[in-house]
Amino acid sequence: MKAIDISGMSAVTCLGNDLSDIWQQVCEGSSGLRPITLFDTSKSRSSIGGEVSSEPVAQGYDRMLAFSVQAIQSAMINANIDCDYVHSVRAALIIGTSLGHIFDNESGPVVLDDFVEELKIKLGLNIAVLTVSTACSSGTDAIANGGDFIEFLNYDLVICGGVDVLDLYKLMGHSSLHTLSPNKCKPFDQHNDGTSLGEGAAFIILENREALKERGGRRIAELVGRSSTTDTKSVTSPDESGGGAIRAISQALGQSKSGPESVSYVNAHGSATPVNDAMEARVYQELFQTRAIPISSTKAAFGHTLGATGAIEAVIAIFALVHEQAPPTANTTKLHEDWSAANVVFSNQPQPIEKPETAVTVTYGFGGANACLVFLK
Repeated sequence: MKAIDISGMSAVTCLGNDLSDIWQQVCEGSSGLRPITLFDTSKSRSSIGGEVSSEPVAQGYDRMLAFSVQAIQSAMINANIDCDYVHSVRAALIIGTSLGHIFDNESGPVVLDDFVEELKIKLGLNIAVLTVSTACSSGTDAIANGGDFIEFLNYDLVICGGVDVLDLYKLMGHSSLHTLSPNKCKPFDQHNDGTSLGEGAAFIILENREALKERGGRRIAELVGRSSTTDTKSVTSPDESGGGAIRAISQALGQSKSGPESVSYVNAHGSATPVNDAMEARVYQELFQTRAIPISSTKAAFGHTLGATGAIEAVIAIFALVHEQAPPTANTTKLHEDWSAANVVFSNQPQPIEKPETAVTVTYGFGGANACLVFLK
């Protein structure tokens, strides 16, 4: 198996765009959830969301483009690479998004990735592009595919991540399903009553270790495991037994040649819907609870950013390893009885990670899409 290193990262979120500042706010238990101003939310179950306020008021195509340009450029700067270097090696761009901007107009859905050609022009990149859409697992699957490109297709470098935007149709869809919390979401809490939507982007630079060494780049962490499974149980609800999620995590850990005993931190999906929280409790009782591994969710910090969520949470999981701290779960004050025996980090205080080695991050999407990434410090 080829060594796949992370050499750069970025994030555009409702808590800002600076990685150090985002990490500090997450560790303080801050939440970027606030009243949505982009569109009228009066008919929705919730008016709260993780809206990115740093961008000028724009929706759909323009917003997808702006988030993507900013996040990809920031990741390249973070990795200390430019377009000339990217063009000198075998490189690709993989973008994950759930529904993106397909609701741009009333006459019908638009092409999901029609912004990509303009994105390449604005970035000055002329490389292969793959768009991945696997519901809320899209960002995670984009990174997993990036690993595949390096390991199996002999790519030297892959820019991979996720992007999604808030719009009225996504909000009303979740509102009609009663999956939205009327307030700020509270993952794993006794009063978990739904999720909060968000938006943003995050990208990670993956590099073949040999290529990274040759250019003298730094190695932040290593991608050592990745896996995706499908429940095929429901269009919207997860398999409540957790079987598909357990397979995804077990397979990713198996690929990393390590077991649950090596895991130092788990960034859970933690959407704060009662069904998802109950399913995840079963998963972690089976895989991790005997070792009391720190577990947290960052959905209450950023909102559920749909196709971007897996990429944003991958960045947080890597930071947890680098800084040897498990961030808290914002807004959660009293754990649901399903989670009473687990080591859920909450109360707005980070928890030191003992013997930091590997971090696991998971996402579970509509249609039963389960995805898992394993990172090594």
